Amino acid sequence: MKLSQTEFLKFLNKIKKKSDYYHAIIERCEYDLDLFSRVFFPHFCINKPNQFHIDYDKISSKQERAYRRAWAAPRGSAKSVKVSLIKPIHDCCYGLERFILLVSNTDPLATAKLKDIRDEVLNNYSLQRVYGLHFEKKKPGETAFLVCTPKFKTYYMAVGRGSQIRGVRFGPHRPSKIICDDMEHSEKVYSELQRNKTSAYFKEDIGKCGDTRTNIEVVGTILHRQGLLASLLNNPTYYSKKYRSIVDFPTRKDLWNEWEKIYMNIMDDNRVQAADEFYEKNKEEMNKGAKVMWDDRENLLYLYKEMIEIGRRSFMKEKQNDPLGADDRVFENIKWYRETSRGFEIEETGEIIDPELLKNSAYGALDPSAGQRKASNAKLGDFSCLITGYKDSKGRIFVHKDWTKRKPPTAQIDAIFDHHDTYNYEKFAVETNMYRELLLPNILAEKKRREAKTGNIIKIPFYDVENTENKEQRIYRLEPKVHHGWILFNRNLSQEAVNQLEEFPHADHDDFPDTLEMLWNLCHNRYKAGSLGMSAMNGR
Repeated sequence: MKLSQTEFLKFLNKIKKKSDYYHAIIERCEYDLDLFSRVFFPHFCINKPNQFHIDYDKISSKQERAYRRAWAAPRGSAKSVKVSLIKPIHDCCYGLERFILLVSNTDPLATAKLKDIRDEVLNNYSLQRVYGLHFEKKKPGETAFLVCTPKFKTYYMAVGRGSQIRGVRFGPHRPSKIICDDMEHSEKVYSELQRNKTSAYFKEDIGKCGDTRTNIEVVGTILHRQGLLASLLNNPTYYSKKYRSIVDFPTRKDLWNEWEKIYMNIMDDNRVQAADEFYEKNKEEMNKGAKVMWDDRENLLYLYKEMIEIGRRSFMKEKQNDPLGADDRVFENIKWYRETSRGFEIEETGEIIDPELLKNSAYGALDPSAGQRKASNAKLGDFSCLITGYKDSKGRIFVHKDWTKRKPPTAQIDAIFDHHDTYNYEKFAVETNMYRELLLPNILAEKKRREAKTGNIIKIPFYDVENTENKEQRIYRLEPKVHHGWILFNRNLSQEAVNQLEEFPHADHDDFPDTLEMLWNLCHNRYKAGSLGMSAMNGR
């Protein structure tokens, strides 16, 4: 039985003979890249590994040939250290790769990565003692060199994107492994012509310069939705994964909005300290629902500060692998309101709306989901989305609350009745395109169960909505209504809902804008009174 890493380290400490000690390390580290990293590169492994490191270490232990892998990880996640430094040296130590070709955005960037390898071979005495790592020549080159162990040799070569690599060889050997690390240019990627050139270079030059056993690995941050890395994430030939610095945003957005007001108050010289104190006082609530990729190095507070420092657009690209296209977002001019002690304050105009005037005009809409993972690639399925909105006397819709979650149908049905208890809906719409037989009988059953339990009759005016028109076209029609302030949004909506709205049509999911379109039509009497076994005309 294989020892755990902790058990192995205890066993290692009991070995007294140096040769046995080295032999045990060599034998274990061949299939344990994490231990190899910690033992021989402690200067790079100060923090606990993040999820990308864990996943990469695990898949690297398989020692496959002819694989294709694409990794999208945030800036600052130490992806290059693992993929372009530690693993290539590990490949040499264990004779896994004969010729490693490193490709980056420019020649200087590529040679800088090669320099990191050269520095470790020259100065890492642990590698030299245990593996006998050394250069064939006293003065290794800047763009290519040969690294040797007593039993094996690996040739390393670095080139910038666009360099001539067709026919490149080391003796009789073509590249056995090609690493493309940050190959796209952060500005040129916005040019369709440059994106096409990068794609063509990757397919026609990089993809053809190896042989049938060549491994190709692409790592970087997604800079554009139509960029090379983004396309590889959807290429079935590639094993691919995308990582975000904030995996799940916190649920208490109201507290984070308050923290942001304190942190950004430039009239207060002590604003940073005041914001930190506010966070510490409310830390438990402010962290609720949140999950970050690398808490040991970038905790939630650090990431929110960075979001303010570099701006949300840059943050979504650099830290979330979710670039927002400057030229193709549909909802560019979103009108917001805040809940204050005086009422709903519309940010753009300062107008105050008395919530008491709206409470009898609440509307709800649900876009259900099956609550299951999609079969392909085990990707997470769609969200269920329930939106609550108010309609004022002018016909404006105040999108007040959302319930955007991946939950099973029973939880979705519970949410309908739970929200009705709070908002007493004037009307409620349910899209039943795919789930009529799943939802309707169960909604009726839950209504009867609750009525029997409480002794009260529940009168929700339901509207059964079956959409037949193209979803994107329906959502596009909301743009002028959003732009001109006929639809206003509460600052306390969930981050998932906001992301889906702001990033449409390029977000991973569009359940919130889809439900929003249904809510608008419901509020403006676009649907005929339908029946879910409860008359839509029965009142509340």
